[in-house]
This record gives sequence, structure tokens and C-alpha cells, in this order.
Amino acid sequence: MGRIIHVELTATDTARAAAFYAEAFGWKTESSPFVDEYLVATTGAGEGIDGAIMARAYQEQATIAWLQVDDLDATLTAVREAGGSVAGEVQEIPGQGRVVYVRDPEGTLVGLRGQ
Repeated sequence: MGRIIHVELTATDTARAAAFYAEAFGWKTESSPFVDEYLVATTGAGEGIDGAIMARAYQEQATIAWLQVDDLDATLTAVREAGGSVAGEVQEIPGQGRVVYVRDPEGTLVGLRGQ
């Protein structure tokens, strides 16, 4: 439980950032059908994870790791009990599951995806 499954990179200019990652690392991006200025990034074949480039207007933290959890509600309880906090509303993404951001006691933002 809690395995990193996705990473978001924030940018003030998502197109410029996408062009950089495409040229420097060969990433391919496409617009998300769910969120404006959110580019889903395919980072390559083999082991590793894919990610996204999103507008910094949504979240200011430069990089956000996403964790897969078995039970989102139980994990949110555990986050609070461990001194963290929930940073937003739980949302449903069709075909993906329920998602929400949380903050650890140091203020670092982490995304959670679960059922």
C-alpha cells in the first residue's frame, strides 16, 4: 500500500514544459479530457511510471508524487492520525478511481488514488 504510481510536474507554461520534456527526454503528452492545462505524459517503455504536466495555478508545489492505496477512506483516517491533513475534496475520475491530495506534517503535497 502506498506505492508511487504517477508524478505531476507543475509549470507556469505547460506547453513550454511539455516541449522541453519531449526534446530532452522523448516524452509524449496529450491533453486530459478531465482538466484544463493538464497534459498526461507517457515517459517511455519499460519499468517506471508515467506522469503529467499541469498548470501551477492548480498546485504550487513543483513535483507531486501520487500513491496507490487500497482503501482511500481508511488511508485518509491514517493520514489525519499521523499528523497530516486532507488538501481538497475527494474526486472521482472515470476509469481511474477516487483521488485526493493530502499534506504530510511538513506541508508536502501528495496525491492519493484508491477505491
